[in-house]
Amino acid sequence: MAKNIKAIKCPNCGSIKKTEIKTDHFRCLNCDTEYFLDNDDINININHTPYRGTQQSTAAKKNTTAVVITTILILFVLFLVVKNFNGNSTEATSAESEKEKYDYYGSEIVYQNTNTGKAVFLRLGREGIVGKDNSVDYVNTHAVFIDPVTKKQFKDDMIFERIRRLDDYFSTFEVYQDGTIYMTYPGEKLFTIDRKNNKLVDVTKSIFSKHPEMSSGIAKISLNDDYFDLMANDGQKYYYVPKVDLLTNDRNEVEKAIYSTYPNTWLKFDMYLSDNLMKMTLDRATLKPTGINVLPNRKFFRPQLLYQDDKNLIIATYATANTDGPVMLQSLNVETGAIIWSQPAVTFNYRSAAKCNEGFAVYYASGQDHDYISGVLVISPEGKVINDYLIKRGE
Repeated sequence: MAKNIKAIKCPNCGSIKKTEIKTDHFRCLNCDTEYFLDNDDINININHTPYRGTQQSTAAKKNTTAVVITTILILFVLFLVVKNFNGNSTEATSAESEKEKYDYYGSEIVYQNTNTGKAVFLRLGREGIVGKDNSVDYVNTHAVFIDPVTKKQFKDDMIFERIRRLDDYFSTFEVYQDGTIYMTYPGEKLFTIDRKNNKLVDVTKSIFSKHPEMSSGIAKISLNDDYFDLMANDGQKYYYVPKVDLLTNDRNEVEKAIYSTYPNTWLKFDMYLSDNLMKMTLDRATLKPTGINVLPNRKFFRPQLLYQDDKNLIIATYATANTDGPVMLQSLNVETGAIIWSQPAVTFNYRSAAKCNEGFAVYYASGQDHDYISGVLVISPEGKVINDYLIKRGE
């Protein structure tokens, strides 16, 4: 039968716009539906397979563009978050993150800032320098300053760059009667702590500037109660009293110089004789001290005087004669020696103490039984532990 000419509409959308793919096969230009006519021109058969042409490609491109833009925005937001976190960490790095920066710490001390009255915890951090053969023979040494109350590191000064690594060396701190804190370092270096600006100051040369006897340099130095034991590079031995700038090889002159700076009365432990708590009185005419036992009925076991001023006395003493046993931390009345407060006996070593706004800050360290933890206790004048800045092994 001959085919009649008539308007063929798309069976899907009704549009007459079409293109012939092959004989009797068409594609709708409106909706991309494919259809064909059967031989008797009666039926229109639909093959609804959308043509993946310009329209769909455009939509796909739009979707792809949206995904890319969304990804970029997400990455940008993550960048801002990470940057902000790192910025905050730089301004006030928590002590927990320090272990990632330094291989180990050599020496620590707690002291009071003279300007703010706050407690400051100073640690010497050593940063290993890896050589070409993966050896670590040199280190950078940093002075790390921490607020033990907020547990935040607020300052980091490099005091030595690329110096020989000495694993068995630990700096020695000593607090002198006038509050000056001295520190020794390898190579016979001598430092003081600027307690106002929280800074270690190298005084190796300047402290002996008026003494040509030390012009050859320091061969050996030891810190003692209010004086130094010295050996110059030329082999000569001396004593030095920094409070009065006295350099001498006469021991009697040393004692007179030290006692001339002491108050009329003070407390000390007669550790080398009987571990008694002695109240000392100074005869100003002869500069000879005499003492009486203020607690004759109490026996101390290897006591350590951690902090003393005209109103406060903080000590550490073993609870019994067993020097492997627990240690008590106590505050005593400076007039009578009576106990004001006492912390529970623990197997810690108490290393240093300082007055602070909250009361007192005490640096402690433990052995294997406590997995070598250390930290700083902040204690009120009444003996309440306000804060325990705990440092785990390796931190």
